[in-house]
Amino acid sequence: MCAGAPAERKILVLGYTRASQDELEQRIKAAAPFKRSIEVCGWYTFLLHHIVRPYLPMLYAGHRLAGFNFDGEPVRGRYATGASRFLDSEDRAFKLHLSKLAYDVMTASQGAVIDRLQHIYDEIRIDEVQDLGGYDLDIMSALFSSTIDLHLVGDMRQALLSTNTRDPRLKKYRYGELIHWFRLQEKNQYLTIEERPQTYRSNQTIANFSDTIFAATNQYSPTVSASRESSHHEGLFAVSPQQLAAYLEDFNPLCLRHGANSGTAYDLPYVTFGNAKGRTADHVLICPTAGITEFLATGKPLDGRPACALYIAVTRAKHSVAFIIDEEAPSVLTAWSP
Repeated sequence: MCAGAPAERKILVLGYTRASQDELEQRIKAAAPFKRSIEVCGWYTFLLHHIVRPYLPMLYAGHRLAGFNFDGEPVRGRYATGASRFLDSEDRAFKLHLSKLAYDVMTASQGAVIDRLQHIYDEIRIDEVQDLGGYDLDIMSALFSSTIDLHLVGDMRQALLSTNTRDPRLKKYRYGELIHWFRLQEKNQYLTIEERPQTYRSNQTIANFSDTIFAATNQYSPTVSASRESSHHEGLFAVSPQQLAAYLEDFNPLCLRHGANSGTAYDLPYVTFGNAKGRTADHVLICPTAGITEFLATGKPLDGRPACALYIAVTRAKHSVAFIIDEEAPSVLTAWSP
C-alpha cells in the first residue's frame, strides 16, 4: 500500500522492535526503491522527535531534550515528581516513563503536537500495534481525531512484548485483552476493524489448535490456513524425554521454552517464546510450563501473557508442533515414536 501511494504523499511507518523496523525498511525499499516520501522509524523515536523534543519546554520550562536514557530510572523511583520523574540530570528522557511524558507534553502543547504532525504527514502506519499499551493508547487516541490517515496493523494474540510493563495506565487492556480496547474504539466510531484470519505459514491442524489457546469470549474469527506446503510429518505430537534425541535427529525442530530458567532438564538448542517472534520453522518442539501442560490436559484456555506466549510458540510452525511430555500423551496430541 505504501509503494502504490502517490509520490507526493508523505507517509510515516512506525514499528516497535528494531527487527520489525529493519524488515519494513527492506520491504519498502524492494517495492519502491526510488520513493523518498516514506519514512520508517521506531515508536520511541516517534515520541522523542515528534512530541517531546519540540514541545518539552511547554511542560517543563528551561528543559530541552538532550537524549534518551534507555536503561536508567529516576533516583527516587516511582516517587520522583516533576521533571525529575521523566528526565535525568542531563535532560535525557527515561524510557521507563517516556509514554507518560509524551502524553503530558502533548496535553501541554494544547493541540500543537497534532497540528505539527498534520502538516508533516498525510499518513501514519503503525506496525505491531499489539505491543503498545498504557499512555501509548492515549497518544494513539489523539491521532484518531487528527486529519492524518491512520492505519494500524497487529495480531492481538501476539501481544507478548510491551513498551512499558510497569505503566499502570489502562492495565485491564494488557496483552491479549488489548483487543477489547480496539473494539471499544470501533464502537465509538474512531476506527474500523478489518480481520484477516488467514495464515500462510501453518497448516489447518496447527491453525485450529492455536484458536483454542484463547477463550471464546475474545471472539476471534476462526483461523484459515492458506498454506499450500505439505510434509510427511504433520500434526500435533507428544514426545517423551527418552525419544528427544531421535526426534531432534529426524526433524531438527525449532526448540522453544518460556524463559531461560525453564526446560533446564533437557540439553536442547532453545530459543525463548519471545525471541522466536517473527520466526518460521517446519517443525517446532516446545518444552511446556505447568500452565501449558494443564491446558493440554484439560483444554481450559490460557489467560493474558501465557496465552500470547504459547500462541507465538505454536504458530512458528509450518507442519508440526510437538510438546515434551513425560507422561501419557493428552488426547489432543499423538504420541510419537521413531
